[in-house]
Amino acid sequence: MEPTKMHQQLVELGLERIHHAITSTYRLSIICEETGAVYPLLVNTVTYEQGHHIINFEEAEFADNKNVPLPIQKAALDKLIELEQQLCEWSQMTLEGAQNSSMAQNMDEMKKLGDEMKDLKTGSEIIDKNQIPDPIQ
Repeated sequence: MEPTKMHQQLVELGLERIHHAITSTYRLSIICEETGAVYPLLVNTVTYEQGHHIINFEEAEFADNKNVPLPIQKAALDKLIELEQQLCEWSQMTLEGAQNSSMAQNMDEMKKLGDEMKDLKTGSEIIDKNQIPDPIQ
């Protein structure tokens, strides 16, 4: 998906871009209904050479909040699930024009994808860092 279209879709889902370079950081403010306290959830995206965009769900974290209440964590997880489902729908639309539905179209792309994925953290490593893992993994 082209960068401006993905950005527009993320903004429509309630995310606000607060940093932009090769990686972009989006902030989603989650408000506690009981206290009115705001818990900003940060989500990073990465743009790779061929214009591929990845949202790092496993790196989503709350900014400056070490003691995030469980209902707020659940709301964040629900929002991440909604976001991932929306992205899957967008991907389905773009895959209709693709040659196949695999993550890599040829051996070069497969090698590049392997290089990109080798440094990804496991779910338990993410939880150890007090971050929210990708809900689908």
